Amino acid sequence: MLTIATPQLSFAEWQDVQAALNAVADCGCTQPSAAGSFRSRIGHAVDALIGPKKAAVAPLPAHLRPVRDFLCETGRTRKIAERHVPSLSAQGFSRAQIEALALLGA
Repeated sequence: MLTIATPQLSFAEWQDVQAALNAVADCGCTQPSAAGSFRSRIGHAVDALIGPKKAAVAPLPAHLRPVRDFLCETGRTRKIAERHVPSLSAQGFSRAQIEALALLGA
């Protein structure tokens, strides 16, 4: 369990955190199967027989991948994924925002 105090953020900073969480909400923590892989071919065969479960999800934009990776690792380990913090900081997230992402997204 994460033991982080609730970060003190401005309204605009909370909005940025919410926007990041919403942007990656449905992307999942697994990478899609490689094209042509056995898993991918089985998936296509099942989709052809019974129809796809849902519409194809658009690929995650490159600038949101660090957010997804941070949230996935933080969720798995139940600790802030420190190795992803520099990439989030480079995108303009403050340490307080990164802690808020960890608390709300993990």
